[in-house]
Amino acid sequence: MNTFEQRLQQLASNSNSREATITPPPPTGSQKSPSSNSLPCSTLDVFTTTRFKGNQLAVIHVPSSLPLPASLLLSQETKQTIAREFNFSETVFLHDAVAGTSDRRLDIFTLKEELPFAGHPIIGTICHVCQSEVPPLESVTLLCKAGPIMGRYDPETKLAEAEIPHNVRIHQTPVSGRAVLKAQPYLSRTSVVTNELRVVSIVHGMSYVLIQVPSISPHLEKLEVGGPSVDCDSVKLDEGWTPSFIGTYFYAITSHSSDKVVRLRTRMLEPSVGEDSATGSAASTLASFLALKDGTAKMTFYYSIEQGVEMGRASEIQVKVTLDATGKAVEKVVLAGRAVRVTQGVLYLPESRTST
Repeated sequence: MNTFEQRLQQLASNSNSREATITPPPPTGSQKSPSSNSLPCSTLDVFTTTRFKGNQLAVIHVPSSLPLPASLLLSQETKQTIAREFNFSETVFLHDAVAGTSDRRLDIFTLKEELPFAGHPIIGTICHVCQSEVPPLESVTLLCKAGPIMGRYDPETKLAEAEIPHNVRIHQTPVSGRAVLKAQPYLSRTSVVTNELRVVSIVHGMSYVLIQVPSISPHLEKLEVGGPSVDCDSVKLDEGWTPSFIGTYFYAITSHSSDKVVRLRTRMLEPSVGEDSATGSAASTLASFLALKDGTAKMTFYYSIEQGVEMGRASEIQVKVTLDATGKAVEKVVLAGRAVRVTQGVLYLPESRTST
């Protein structure tokens, strides 16, 4: 076990002293649809080991030999409709392994659009796929729109890691303090630094306004956010970086520990999602931004991010960021966390195209 895994295991044991027992679902590779218009499905809670905490994820299994009429009915429009039916922040469509490999295509949908990458669907799917085999798998590659993502899984600690695709961009135009205060008037009573409200993308199509609020105690019960997300129309991305999902990510540093792990409390708001209980892409974006701001060549930073506390769905997200030889670019981003299965069942597709 490497140093990063040891640190993550120690962090997890400190924050989750009573882990839930994770019962593996039946092997996904051998699951068959009960009928020609249905698909196996499961739901998980991600970035937690406690059911009904963390962030919810729906996983729809798509067999390689999808029978008629399912193969005709599972259009892009139907996938989007299914995502709205589950009403989670993300729903994924997990395809059978590519012949001769362990590579699995993964389509990620929010309530309104398909995403090139998202953190909690990646970690949740890695846990789901690897836990589904007997004995559990220790690696899987997920083929997302943002590129292939190598996933690793430790059967003993139940920790999933993903080396995520990244093209970190700190956009030239920060969000104005006036736009922030209009959405979050309570910030006028704090010492928030409005000239540091940068807009950062982790990949093309995934961007966040990063808003630091004053540092807080590790035992703080609530990170106050008093209004909606920043108006997306006020966010200006660099040329060639639109269109993009744009969220508002509030963060407070709770401690710098002796083991070089920076601990933070965060909240994420976005108009179509509302508040999200665990946002791996935002956590990866923030960690990359902080590492670039504080680091030099070849430095590695560890971040433990707590999110969803104020929603009653506490989540633990771990991120490791390594800078390249110049210290001015990110060489590697590793996202890590756990997941627990909540439900397993069958999704029935509409009987005809007109019914979607």
